[in-house]
Amino acid sequence: MTYPMGMTDSVTTLQAALDAAQAKGAVFTLPAGGYRLASTGLGYGDNARIVLAGDLYNDHGPQVGTLYCLTNRSRRRLSNLAISGRGGAFVGSSSPPNGATRKGLGIVDTDGFSVKDVRTRGPLTGFGLEVKNATNGSLERLQLLSGANVPGADGLHFFGACSKIMGAGIEISSGDDAVSFTCENRESLNATMRGISLSGLTLNSAAFSCIKLFTSKTTGRARISGIRLAHVKGRITQGPTGCPLMMQNDGVGQGCTIEDVAIDDADLDFGAATLDGPTAYLTDINNVRLTDMRLRGRRNGQFFRAVRCRGLVLRGEAWETIPGSSASDMVQLERCGDYIIDLVVRSATGARLGSIRAANIGVDQATRYLGITGA
Repeated sequence: MTYPMGMTDSVTTLQAALDAAQAKGAVFTLPAGGYRLASTGLGYGDNARIVLAGDLYNDHGPQVGTLYCLTNRSRRRLSNLAISGRGGAFVGSSSPPNGATRKGLGIVDTDGFSVKDVRTRGPLTGFGLEVKNATNGSLERLQLLSGANVPGADGLHFFGACSKIMGAGIEISSGDDAVSFTCENRESLNATMRGISLSGLTLNSAAFSCIKLFTSKTTGRARISGIRLAHVKGRITQGPTGCPLMMQNDGVGQGCTIEDVAIDDADLDFGAATLDGPTAYLTDINNVRLTDMRLRGRRNGQFFRAVRCRGLVLRGEAWETIPGSSASDMVQLERCGDYIIDLVVRSATGARLGSIRAANIGVDQATRYLGITGA
């Protein structure tokens, strides 16, 4: 259950109890109830063990700016953190944020962490769970139902120099991207994100992306590599915009790379989105393997569009849900090379309509538009 939020600011009382437990090497258990955090959020330390039986409500206002319910507030690297849920949650208050960015849990500058059975509840206007510049961690059995339908309300957000992280059994329903891997702005300058593997994902986004990988033009020579996702089901739930799978290397001009990405057994649905656009969109990505994919519900655009990508493998099915749409532009490849495309095209009922197959060694000098080529 989610408890009603208390009226008084609980930061001082809870932080004192958390600090005392950490000093003794004991577990800090947040008791049952709803605790309001208005002035600031709570901070964990080295070797912290935290159990949530109650709820932490993020209710700060714009004068505070951006705030997590719980994070590393020490301004140094920490280690050996364990957080588990026992019925409690990180919750966004329903009071008007008036521009405040309210986040849930932040695993920041932490080496060695475990987050199990943790929940978030909306309407958080920022990330439900952010993993930022953190290494050697595990995420298990998470339910991140976090976001208001606003930009920035990602469910699970990996940011900057993250590495060696495993996760399984994660359900997300977000206002912005469901799960995102980004190096963006100068906070992740020249960062390397690598070695993140997640399995068993249910990813719903209101109107943005189910899966997003992104670098920006202000990150220096940042790198994202070694991302592994398996057994994924994702959907755009509201629209009118959205792209279930997006990999966008906007920082390629200054040397950013997104490479060595593998997604296996993914069912991605354009859902309620109504504007033009592909179900999957990739720009300037190298060595991507998308296998056992099911791409559903394009909206007068392509199922798959790739721009300047090398080493691409796409295998699976494309489910056509718009009767009468053009069958000649289902896959669009712009100056791509070293690729293999092998898709079965099905109707909305599952009947086989044909197939799309193409391969190339080298780099295309023009855009290729691929449609149904045979039964």
